Amino acid sequence: MSSNARILLAVMLGMIALRAKAQDDVDPTPGLSAAMSRHRVDDSRNELYSRFRYQPITGLGYEPGVNRRDPSSIIRVGDLYYIWYTRCLDRKYTWLNADIWYATSSDGIRWTEKGPAVSRGPKGSWDDFSVFTCNILVAEGRYYLCYQAESLDGYGINVVGMAIADSPDGPWTKLHEPILKTAPDGQWKRDADRPGRRIDLVNGSWDSAAVHDPGIIPRWGRYWLYYKGHGIGETMYADSKWGVAVSDGPEGPYVKSPLNPVTNSGHEVWVWPWEKGIAAIVDWAGPEKGTVQYTEDGVNFRVMSSLEDIPPAGGAYIADKFDDPADGQGFTWGLAHYGRSDWTFLVRFDCDMHERSEKQLAWKYFAHYSTIRDVMRNPRRFKLPPDALLGKQPKRKTD
Repeated sequence: MSSNARILLAVMLGMIALRAKAQDDVDPTPGLSAAMSRHRVDDSRNELYSRFRYQPITGLGYEPGVNRRDPSSIIRVGDLYYIWYTRCLDRKYTWLNADIWYATSSDGIRWTEKGPAVSRGPKGSWDDFSVFTCNILVAEGRYYLCYQAESLDGYGINVVGMAIADSPDGPWTKLHEPILKTAPDGQWKRDADRPGRRIDLVNGSWDSAAVHDPGIIPRWGRYWLYYKGHGIGETMYADSKWGVAVSDGPEGPYVKSPLNPVTNSGHEVWVWPWEKGIAAIVDWAGPEKGTVQYTEDGVNFRVMSSLEDIPPAGGAYIADKFDDPADGQGFTWGLAHYGRSDWTFLVRFDCDMHERSEKQLAWKYFAHYSTIRDVMRNPRRFKLPPDALLGKQPKRKTD
């Protein structure tokens, strides 16, 4: 039996074994309401629940003229933390017309931008317009960057590429071909009136237009490449879902699961080893948006908690992410991007998504609760003085 056939067989056997267990999770229990039948644990004791705290960083913060966004997972090599991210000087796109840069830090707050890691290819190549939205994999003593790529003549069709290095500082060598491509169905034609745009004619598979946000995690002796997909003819972004492709080696070949898509929701892909399975933050798109989910076979996810104020495109420092651990431990901090400004920049978040972490639950620490983003963004439209916003009021005198 070929390695690809073994991968598919393992995925399907795992699916069958867990379907009955998944059914038990939703059937009402006699004598209990449906809500209490679903109830697992309160937030104060749920290790897959957290609130997020944010603080500024130096070196990768707000800088007019530079967009920095979509940070990778963070790794530690020696005394330094490393992170990779999309860097773009284009005010129009912020994430396209971009290259992948990297930075280092000794404390996770003060960062030094080091320069480009992976740049766009020559004109006419499959990555000549953008390389962006990357993630890091450490395996077999080497470093692997997987990333989205788009060509100038690609009309919005994205693929996933990979570059390899023996050091986190590079140099990086690109693989000649993408490691993941879109489904070949769906029909479209070039828009003669708008160069670089396409007209969708016939709906394709859920990932026929783009495969985005790649992230590879070693688990159960294999490599699991999770990605976001959009289909030709679908509503972009609002209907995004995740798929997974599995390989015996870090470079591939990656074989898409027959159960794809494996989530019905989610935008940026964020996965990590948790206990004996894989946990995922499924953020703002879809009917199960804003949740943490968990799978013990890589394909059948179930909701474990709901979150608020999720770090946009978060990249966490997950110490055991590449160890294929028997008991994954989680994380407590990382970087995310802030995109509601003229130039996108990176910030730090802290959280309690680690086993046995004490939860920070006091409302006074979380200014986002009870806020409305439209008010925060433009208080004058609501006849509200800017200095009346939470955190900017003058202190009241006490008797």
